[in-house]
Amino acid sequence: MFNRVVVLVVSAVLGWPAARAADPPKPPPPAADVPGLMKANPPVLCVGCDEPFDTGTHKQLLEGLAGNPYIAELRKALYHQDILHQFESKAHFDNCDFDSATSYITSLLEEAGGQVGSAQNAQDSGDKAGTEASAAKAFFVLGQALHAVQDFYAHTNYVEMTAPKAKKVTDIEVIAPWRPEGRDRIQDLRGQGLYSGYVFWGIPQRCPSGTTSHGDLAKDSATTKSGSKLLPHLQNTSQYKVAVFLAREASLQLMTDAFKRWPLLKKLNGQHVAFEIIVDRRGVDGKPGQ
Repeated sequence: MFNRVVVLVVSAVLGWPAARAADPPKPPPPAADVPGLMKANPPVLCVGCDEPFDTGTHKQLLEGLAGNPYIAELRKALYHQDILHQFESKAHFDNCDFDSATSYITSLLEEAGGQVGSAQNAQDSGDKAGTEASAAKAFFVLGQALHAVQDFYAHTNYVEMTAPKAKKVTDIEVIAPWRPEGRDRIQDLRGQGLYSGYVFWGIPQRCPSGTTSHGDLAKDSATTKSGSKLLPHLQNTSQYKVAVFLAREASLQLMTDAFKRWPLLKKLNGQHVAFEIIVDRRGVDGKPGQ
């Protein structure tokens, strides 16, 4: 995944839940090596807005999000995928395992929907602790899906296929693998030469012999072989920055779709949600991460 670029998704809802007399147990915070929101200095985006937040508003929003238990679950999942599922090609769009990757994202969203249903049932019965516990699980699963969606841009040759034809970065199509049309588009692109990097520790391995390695193809940071390549016709923008832009846009779309599909998550969480686009901690030098 990508270097520490945090994106803030803003949706129009009423605000934070009212204070409670007794708070139920909260889900655990992100792992110790997950950087705090206040240290990441993230850019802020607003769904449906043309202008960015000013610095003061930005800081205020981050202070409110720093202790949000749902955001903690979302962020934790993004990082933990490289540990819990590091050997599964489908979790990272590795080894040309496209069918399994898109099915995996679909199954994660189905799981999220199940957790939202449990949260709704708990809320209807007046079980606040059960409501929040199920909602936290739903956010964790959404974080897992975000990781896979972002890896589509980091671990495939999609940027290499599309950027040379674009007059500007915003001309490049944003693929949404969780939507039927996105899955169909990936199938079409495979017929045109779309592939993902070969990872020797990943299972299964579906790429033809001689396919570019994960280390050579990955655009997880500005220093990888592919990520550092500059595109002169796009104002010398690096392929890493193009991949970040596309992953960010796809992530925004996924979270917007999730909040529209499951309004309860938006109601419980409040109007803001933050997530990272982070480095693949499994390593891009041919060695699995520690």
